[in-house]
Amino acid sequence: MPELPEVETVRRGLVPLCGSTITDCLVANAKVLRGQASDTFRNRLIGATVDAVDRRGKYLLVRLKQTDGSPEAFTIYIHLKMRGQIRLEPAHAEPGRYHCVTITTKNINGETRNLCFYDMWTWGEMRVFTESEAKKVMPSLFKMGAEPLTEDWTGAALELSLRGRRTAIKPTLLDQSVVAGVGNIYADEALHRAGIHPRRVAGQLSRAETDDLVASIKTILTEAIGTGGTTSDNFFDVTGGVGNYTPRVYERAGKPCRGCDTVLTGIRLAGRSAVFCPVCQPEPVSAEFSTGKPGVKAI
Repeated sequence: MPELPEVETVRRGLVPLCGSTITDCLVANAKVLRGQASDTFRNRLIGATVDAVDRRGKYLLVRLKQTDGSPEAFTIYIHLKMRGQIRLEPAHAEPGRYHCVTITTKNINGETRNLCFYDMWTWGEMRVFTESEAKKVMPSLFKMGAEPLTEDWTGAALELSLRGRRTAIKPTLLDQSVVAGVGNIYADEALHRAGIHPRRVAGQLSRAETDDLVASIKTILTEAIGTGGTTSDNFFDVTGGVGNYTPRVYERAGKPCRGCDTVLTGIRLAGRSAVFCPVCQPEPVSAEFSTGKPGVKAI
């Protein structure tokens, strides 16, 4: 699943649409609308201007400015899930395989481009709501934890969020109410960089460890954004380009640690994979461990 760096890469690729007017919309597969009527989706888009492109966790938020005097503006809420892809394509281009939605835009120079949503599994989401509607339909979006790259998210803030939690730290980091946008890839990478075993009980981490973990998450995410994210088999930017971030541990179980050459270990925690180095991330004798249960819902 694309995580914060991949979604941020897509967001930055969509920024040039700001100021453009939406002139048409084609819904080829309504499954990604998740129950919103195609006519409602289309009518809320046509004639609106793209005002801003934001991100919250793993969600893209394309904010629209209405020209009809509507009291509350609409926003396109997009979640790529596992296989969703957003592309910017010439208006004359034929849609590719797994095409779900095309939104046609025209900028102030009269140039037209298509924002296309592709999804092989149709697990992704693309819907248009006012903020008040979104709070009712997708409440988890408005209950997300801190954005990890903000100055306010510190070791002290993470320590407070983890207080009393008995789950393992790896699946806890996937809980979007703890921190927004971190998923399987960057949780593995950050724990390795911080030297923390993924089975450590989240609420047992010391303040020094949460300081190190926050610093590691910020560094890893910044590096990944700078290289366009990680491409395994399902993430591409809006031009179809791949990400160039190279994980040090994620999906490398059985291979040598890039730091010490020890063979990396793979385990399952709360139904998700975790890869770590038994030397760089040792199991302290005095530390309490968790099986990772109960499971954590990642969004």
